[in-house]
Amino acid sequence: MTGSYPGSGQWRQPLLQGCASPRCLEGTGANAQEVCSHSGEGGFGPTQDKEQRRGLRKHLAVCCMVMFAEGFSATQLFPYISAMAEDLRGNQESLGTFTGLLYTAFSFGTLLSSVVWAKASNTYGRRWCLLLGLSSNVAMTMAIALCTDYWAIVGLRLLSGLLNNNLSAVRTTLRERFAVAGGEEERRAFSLLTVSFGVSSVAGPSLGGMLYGQSPAGAGLLQPWSPPMLTCTGFYFACLVVVALLLPETADFQELRKPPSGGGLAAAGEGGQEVPLLRRGRFLLLLAMGGGHSYVLLGWELVYPLLARLRRSAGGEGWGTPEIGCTFLIGSAGLVLYSLLVFPRLAARTSVSRLWMYHWALPLLAMPVFPRALEWMVRAGVSSASMPVRLWNYAMQLLVSVLLGSQFISLQLLLNSYVAEQPDSQRLLAVANSYMVSMQALVRATSPLVTGSLFTLGIHGDWKDIFGAALPIDHLALVGLASGILCALAFERREA
Repeated sequence: MTGSYPGSGQWRQPLLQGCASPRCLEGTGANAQEVCSHSGEGGFGPTQDKEQRRGLRKHLAVCCMVMFAEGFSATQLFPYISAMAEDLRGNQESLGTFTGLLYTAFSFGTLLSSVVWAKASNTYGRRWCLLLGLSSNVAMTMAIALCTDYWAIVGLRLLSGLLNNNLSAVRTTLRERFAVAGGEEERRAFSLLTVSFGVSSVAGPSLGGMLYGQSPAGAGLLQPWSPPMLTCTGFYFACLVVVALLLPETADFQELRKPPSGGGLAAAGEGGQEVPLLRRGRFLLLLAMGGGHSYVLLGWELVYPLLARLRRSAGGEGWGTPEIGCTFLIGSAGLVLYSLLVFPRLAARTSVSRLWMYHWALPLLAMPVFPRALEWMVRAGVSSASMPVRLWNYAMQLLVSVLLGSQFISLQLLLNSYVAEQPDSQRLLAVANSYMVSMQALVRATSPLVTGSLFTLGIHGDWKDIFGAALPIDHLALVGLASGILCALAFERREA
């Protein structure tokens, strides 16, 4: 099938648009790129028509829209989730613990169901699983917006995570759609996907903070958190309509329904024997790289505001929410511009694994220095509102947001490349993406708890005089060194 989107009743057919030669038309799914190799990189020769490119752009736009909705839903909670937990429980007792539980319930749900969703995606298709996930998002966000019981909302967020496979489905369908478009087009596509998340990470906290508590007086069922949650409902509903109307199925069911050469979760091992995917050394290294990256990035997003708000006598700078929000805004803007304008060019000039390690170098060096230099400036009497302190904060946030935030692109490209080398690559793509989402969900559930505990220990514990507020950031740097550099070196060495 070439040239246009499938019509009504043809959604379950693989969508492949490459070279129009008879030889290329024989290829489908995972085999398309191999079959089309004679016509140029990835199968798009110079005769590719405008309709094909329009189809790619439309597919990318839909995926970016879903990614924005997911990012907005995740980040709009940041400004008010502690206030929401306090309102729901009616007191501040163990507020940190109950806030963490409220936030991580969604991640635990995602962790438990991701592999099941991968199998369903291979059976019923990416599109239908995405439609079901978006439908559940509409229902769950609306229910949370109107709910007034703490434990009921925790349960709803857990259920929402169980029924959500959107991130994995979007990554899988985008990879399948762009597999025949060539490496440069794929890099640009996943760069734009990261840009979408970057934009949502700016809009989410901003709108979430502004909308919280804006329910009209005497609104009856509406709660303080209803306006931001209903905004999420609107975004998800819009995505549901757009996906239903515009997103084609990309799974190659003919290929997926063939008996797997070594089981749906297996890949070829030594001597032709089949080895389950989770026993493949390079894939486990990829999971460690992805998990460590999410752990460090989320840990930083938690600990930086804590450090910035910390009183000056304890080594902080006594900043308020506006100053912290401005710093995050600068970092997010830098990430958007870098992902859009710089990263694709860098990825075209060097291997993605090397680029991954280069992007870790500066943040790992700067992280241990940041809190100590900040404490030195504060104790030297430099005002928290002074330009040197502000520039130091902005520079550090730019390093973390730009260099580590763009690592989501590198990680996905590494995963795509690894899966493409395996037998049964199309079947494994959804499973591999689901395992990665599971790993990221696991660390998102644990990183805030561990990092927050280390912050408390550094401020009030026995190590106060040794590490102080730098303790949680030091531990993030060590995790980054292990997952970002050492695991990447091992991954590259195994490839060689």
